[in-house]
Amino acid sequence: MQSKGTHHFIERTYREGGQFQWVRETLVNAMEAGATRVEYTIEWQAVERRGVYRRVIADNGKGMRRDELVEFFNTFGGGGKPIGGVTENFGVGSKTSLLPWNRYGMVVVSWVDGEPSMVWLKQDPDTGEYGLKYWELPAEDEDDSGRIETVCYPFNDEEHGCDWEAIKPEWLENHGTVIVLLGNSPTEDTVLGDPGRDEKTVHGIPKYLNHRFWEIPETVSVSVDVLQSDAKENWPRNFQDSRPRGLHPTIVRKVHGARHWIVFKRGHDGGALSDSGSLTLSDGTHADWFLWSGERPNIHGYAAQTGYIAALYRNELYNYQTHHSVYRSLGVSATQVRQRLWIVFRPPELDAEGRAGVFPTTDRNSLKMRGGPGSNDDLPLNEWAIEFADRMPEPIRKALAEARTGEARSIEDEAWRERLIERFGARWKMTRLSAKKEGSENVSPVQKGGQLALPGTPSASRRPRPETTSPRRGARGPDNLGAMSGPVSARSARVGGGLPHCRRVKKDVMEKPGYLAVWQPRDPECPNGVVLLNVEHPVLLKQIAHHQAQYPDHFASDVETEVLGVYEEVAIAKIAHSEFLRSILPSPEVDGELRSPHALTLALLGLVSEDFVINNRLSKKLGKARPAT
Repeated sequence: MQSKGTHHFIERTYREGGQFQWVRETLVNAMEAGATRVEYTIEWQAVERRGVYRRVIADNGKGMRRDELVEFFNTFGGGGKPIGGVTENFGVGSKTSLLPWNRYGMVVVSWVDGEPSMVWLKQDPDTGEYGLKYWELPAEDEDDSGRIETVCYPFNDEEHGCDWEAIKPEWLENHGTVIVLLGNSPTEDTVLGDPGRDEKTVHGIPKYLNHRFWEIPETVSVSVDVLQSDAKENWPRNFQDSRPRGLHPTIVRKVHGARHWIVFKRGHDGGALSDSGSLTLSDGTHADWFLWSGERPNIHGYAAQTGYIAALYRNELYNYQTHHSVYRSLGVSATQVRQRLWIVFRPPELDAEGRAGVFPTTDRNSLKMRGGPGSNDDLPLNEWAIEFADRMPEPIRKALAEARTGEARSIEDEAWRERLIERFGARWKMTRLSAKKEGSENVSPVQKGGQLALPGTPSASRRPRPETTSPRRGARGPDNLGAMSGPVSARSARVGGGLPHCRRVKKDVMEKPGYLAVWQPRDPECPNGVVLLNVEHPVLLKQIAHHQAQYPDHFASDVETEVLGVYEEVAIAKIAHSEFLRSILPSPEVDGELRSPHALTLALLGLVSEDFVINNRLSKKLGKARPAT
């Protein structure tokens, strides 16, 4: 390339990228070139002649002439695209994502008005620089000893087993571009992708595209030739073998985008999209939600089978999340709901002054948010999730309630809760926001006054909060505590008596079956948050079995109820009492560390205090225990 030392920048930018980054870059380039058809296919000539399987990217965009090929591929950032623009697609993406694993070369043939031009982009093994290969062209007259050019007419290359002019697909008529990836050596297979990024799965390319792009325009057709086996010995030996009903043929996967596979309007004997909608959050972000009902189609090989959470920016999905903890922030813990609920956040784009909004990182793999001059922060997914949970749409609430039908119930003994609050409520302080004219924080006083605030709400960003306080337990306050709707001044206050709930769940609700309990600060049925207790945990099962052995068999159910009840009470007490630590520790440490699944599990592993309470209750209820054996 014409700029010296660019290979260091290329290598560094490549390392910052992610899996299948080159697929994203080449598709964006093709669509920006006006392509209506893009194919990720296989170069079959080299398969038949050399047994080498090379990936080909072909599009019917406007194509590039000789000088445009040189400008684009021999000049870093060439092709008329800006480099480093905050919100624009960078002009270096395809080169930085392809060259480091195609050091031997990329062959590019482009047609304009039916005339082809060819370049070979490769790395110089001596200098490490990337640039165009030089060709010695035939002399034009007897006085010409031959010319050295970087652009040539495609030719039949016996050495590499390919007639480069013949790589043009039949559907590519007078204009378009074909890229052949040669890898790091003449014999390397590139059909699966970058071997350095573990892109060895046969469905990798269509799956990536169906995760990354929200919608493929109706005017654009995108397809991928997919091998049906990971083992090379089972791959077809020629194009003809790949199409009939052979044992291991290739198949063509159409790429439709993520939204298509969520909605999935095509015929399906199982379930269907039951509900969808959109919430506008306080910072202007739109939260689009999709709830599926019933069995999902079997699409896990090339699209997302189950639910996820992501951010949408200019038709691309970023910050893709499927983790249990993110869904818990939304108030969704039931596995059967989590797996069929998609939430896509659409935050405002960076404004013209560059002061506020979201923009992509230079590797195009995540989004950042700018809230003021010079501040680039991660997306506030947790805050968005909290606000979504507070305003959870009714269909999702209903689905969660139905999923919990038949579950072992949490502590329902309100008398026990009242006694606990009476004894320790003064110690268990929880932060509340109340509308105060001189307050330094904000509250949106639009909820019923009697709705309890949720413990552990982060307030560092000073975003409007929907929760308010109750003048006394059980009373219903006014609909709006302020003189007008919307955020008003508020002051934090520490009040006693806040007590969370506990719910018994199975291990599949936990992101790790080894967790004994996890804390979920948001829950549509438990306004003070809920502890999820893993009733299938080995510690609990051994405790239950240990105490059941000390009583007649007909008391087994009673023993189990008491043991689980004690662990629920202890878990609730630890979460409630941890609220006190906010006065001496930063809230993020209390919420993120001391209430983490690891910390809560460790806190419940003690046997002395729990056994004392269990033995005391069982002896009062069932009589004296048998001697231990």
